[in-house]
Amino acid sequence: MQKNSKLAAWLTLLVFLAAFAAVYAAVKYLQALVMPHISLNSPREIAAFRAASSVVLVWAELGATLLVMRLRGQTMSALGWRQSSSVWGWFAALIAVVVYAGFALMGPMLKGAPLLTDWSFFRIAVALSIGVSAGICEETVFRGFVMTQARDGGAPVVIQILLSAILFGMAHMGWGGATGHFDLSSMIGAMISTLILGLMLATAYAVGRRSLMPVVAAHAAIDMIIEPWLMLFAVSGGFQYLTH
Repeated sequence: MQKNSKLAAWLTLLVFLAAFAAVYAAVKYLQALVMPHISLNSPREIAAFRAASSVVLVWAELGATLLVMRLRGQTMSALGWRQSSSVWGWFAALIAVVVYAGFALMGPMLKGAPLLTDWSFFRIAVALSIGVSAGICEETVFRGFVMTQARDGGAPVVIQILLSAILFGMAHMGWGGATGHFDLSSMIGAMISTLILGLMLATAYAVGRRSLMPVVAAHAAIDMIIEPWLMLFAVSGGFQYLTH
């Protein structure tokens, strides 16, 4: 019975990967279909459109994940939504925010971003929509769901963390086409940076008694701080300048 339960966990994870890929492809197809028919005249307009597409994508992916969870009779609480965290979970999440956002802001990508002076509708709307959506959806999927299935499948916590981070990195390969033209080096850079973030957040989830609260808060905070400027940097071809 235990062997069958472990197999069911890995099969559930495989079904999730197929559903995730299908949703990702569908949203990207719709994005490509719609984009030529709307007027986007500035980098901020392009970034806002791509941010809106990302919001649709992460909520669609969460919906697909919830449907897959029904195969195993799991609820959101089973992933850590009602689990209280230890102080170490909150501490690890805070470290992730300081380290990741700090390095991003001090690096060549976002150095000089007008964090204290630009309170435009673009900045606030992108920060809030991406921060809240990614925090809730991606942490539920990549930390809660993925790590829970791996644990139920018998994987040790180190493998759970690595699997979560790798899948999280792969899910962000779309940054390689942020300018509208695919660039391999940009894709690899985005995947590596999000993999590193995934490692930090997965560690915080593990040491925080598998509570999603700290990692949702940390992910939302990071995206609220850097996402508007990172999106602008990407659609303006900044990643290509760094890698060529």
